[in-house]
Amino acid sequence: MSSSRVWIVGVVGAACVAFASGARAEESVTAQRGHNLYEQYCMDCHGLKAQGDGVLAEDLKVAPSDLTTIAMRRKGVFPDVEIREIIDGRRKVRAHGPQNMPLWGKAFGMNVASPGGPNEIEVRDRITSLVDYLKSIQRK
Repeated sequence: MSSSRVWIVGVVGAACVAFASGARAEESVTAQRGHNLYEQYCMDCHGLKAQGDGVLAEDLKVAPSDLTTIAMRRKGVFPDVEIREIIDGRRKVRAHGPQNMPLWGKAFGMNVASPGGPNEIEVRDRITSLVDYLKSIQRK
């Protein structure tokens, strides 16, 4: 192989590694933001380690889920879309009880409201961050 081909292969290889590292770094930033949101909004019910044992768990009619076993309960597949819908509130969940309990898509929208109404992009970003965090804590 000529030196110019070796150089091209090396540059392409380095670019692939950099791209993959950048994607992982972005995922970890998103998951970290999700962790922060989890601590703020979810931990009281689902617990410090997301195993359904939060300080408010005993007060709920239906025990909170162990969020570290979502994929395990679905044969090793983490259902991103389903979890996104559950967090957002479009998917009905028994544990969320009566409608007076906040559904996070609506609650996040109220927290980031702008003069024209909620910023839907920010709502989606928050939910994506939570989904990424939950995906990152799945037990093997």
